[in-house]
Amino acid sequence: MNAPTTPTRRLLAASILLAAAGDAAATNAVVSPPNCNEAGFAAALAAVDGSGSGTITFNCGTATITFTNYKTIANDVVIDGGNAITFDGGNTSALFQVFASANATLKGLTLQHAEFNQSHALENFGALKLDHVRVQTNVSAGPVVANSGTLRVRWSTFSGNQNTATAIGGDGGVIANDGGDASVESSTFTGNSTGRYGGAIYSNSTLDVLDSTFTGNATTGMGSGGGAIYQAGSGTSTVEYATIVGNTGQAFGGGLYNDGAGSATLVVSRSIMANNTNGNCDGVLTSGGYNVWFGATSCPFAAPGDGAGDPMLGALANNGGPTQTMLPGAGSAAINRVPNAQCAQPYDQRGASRPGGVIGNGSCDSGAVEVSGTLDLIFYDGFE
Repeated sequence: MNAPTTPTRRLLAASILLAAAGDAAATNAVVSPPNCNEAGFAAALAAVDGSGSGTITFNCGTATITFTNYKTIANDVVIDGGNAITFDGGNTSALFQVFASANATLKGLTLQHAEFNQSHALENFGALKLDHVRVQTNVSAGPVVANSGTLRVRWSTFSGNQNTATAIGGDGGVIANDGGDASVESSTFTGNSTGRYGGAIYSNSTLDVLDSTFTGNATTGMGSGGGAIYQAGSGTSTVEYATIVGNTGQAFGGGLYNDGAGSATLVVSRSIMANNTNGNCDGVLTSGGYNVWFGATSCPFAAPGDGAGDPMLGALANNGGPTQTMLPGAGSAAINRVPNAQCAQPYDQRGASRPGGVIGNGSCDSGAVEVSGTLDLIFYDGFE
């Protein structure tokens, strides 16, 4: 995409309802029939973004809006699809570019079939939140989400995305965190791939992953690696309470890989790494403790609670909460692995409480799911 420029301001179509939001300058918009289409949405976005801040919602029922060109966001904008709206790139268009001046939230949306000159569905230079979003079946020679700003992902699903590049541009099947600050919480990455590094996520700067599941992700190009996550660059990044199972690195690092060439530290704690092809844990990794691994390769961890054992995971399924997870079965080595004093996080990927109180001892489970946790629906509704 081109470097950020000032977006063109257009008049709002008559069918879009406007209301003052907060201060007088802010504008909200509701996209309604007969303009539940690209032109109607573009007009709403121009009005809200042009006012400096506001929220776009939809009164379209379940609808797909196909883009013929990508949309830019320069200010404080929330786009809330109510879990009923799909933005579709038609395999020819990208979806959004977020300027450095922006604070954008995409919520309750499906984003699919995006491509732009063999590049990114979403390009972020500012602050971007993805909340209860499904990002699926995007195929191009570049990562789906290119982040050079601040990226916050929560309760979202990334599935079936493909980055076909094997050289420059081939880093990150879904997310390429290139000099930005990225955090991923309570989300699932499944069936994504890239031709070089990071089947799901590539990062050369600060990355924090919490309560998330990675399965069936892969790197495919010759000499490629980091089937789930590839870390490079500098800074301290973390992977905590993750389930990383059945991913593939074509040459190395089927699960996790930190290349160690720079000064990057990747701390892994309270996580499951199992049955990843060509290495569960490779490169220069640091343990925060209470990790469990299983399969043909071990992890180089010896902190308290670290060890091999069968997590006895079920298939990816709806186990409660907004995203699919992999539930440990009876006798799992992950259950009750973390002492109560070391639990650290109050909720699992589903929004269920930690500790789950299995057999009443107050310990927590390693991985993204707390087997006997109590689901608390109040936490399902986006960023608190």
